[in-house]
Amino acid sequence: MISPVKTGKSTIINNLLLNSDFYDAQERFDSTHIISNTIANDVTSRFLRDAFDCHDQYNDNIIDGIVERQKTFSKEEQPEIAVIIDDCLGSIKREGRINHLASRFRHFNIKLLTISSQNFRAVSPIIRQNATNVIIGSPFPNRKELLKVAEEYGDLFGGPEKWMALYRKATPDRYNFIHMDLQENPPLMYKNFDELIATGDTGMDNKVDEEILKKETVEENVDDK
Repeated sequence: MISPVKTGKSTIINNLLLNSDFYDAQERFDSTHIISNTIANDVTSRFLRDAFDCHDQYNDNIIDGIVERQKTFSKEEQPEIAVIIDDCLGSIKREGRINHLASRFRHFNIKLLTISSQNFRAVSPIIRQNATNVIIGSPFPNRKELLKVAEEYGDLFGGPEKWMALYRKATPDRYNFIHMDLQENPPLMYKNFDELIATGDTGMDNKVDEEILKKETVEENVDDK
């Protein structure tokens, strides 16, 4: 999840974990572990603090502890768990355990691994390559940063310009976001979680207003000068 400051990231995490329409983590998982540099001071996270195992600072030892505990069980008896890493990537070294876990979490019966950041460039290539679902929040004030996201995922939806146009169309209001389901073939893009707006680089869902597409093309040309 890439979502700049004050764009509703904590609300999305709250919904994912506490809302019965989503994971309802208290019922769905045997344990849920949240590591967040901001959770102690974030009012919107108070229900998460009460419900789950929370840490207010990232440490590789926490990841090691979670993994080692899972290893004590046979594959058939491993608890089903969730791990949330929120706003910690800036303080994690390149060789941090979370980067390794991103490619192996299924081996330890981690049914939900969510990693959030305000900065796309802080997300390591290995995390990006192993992402199955990606959420991009709005508004996104740093256009160059948003273009990096478009370059990363644009070819899945008809190219970076088309991706930018889809993003603009899906996020007219504050706290709107796009959700890309990269597990599907072709990949799917939603406005928030419920409105399908694109199916890969073809299909009726991928039609974008020509004026929006032209606007993105003009703005990108201006940025390149």
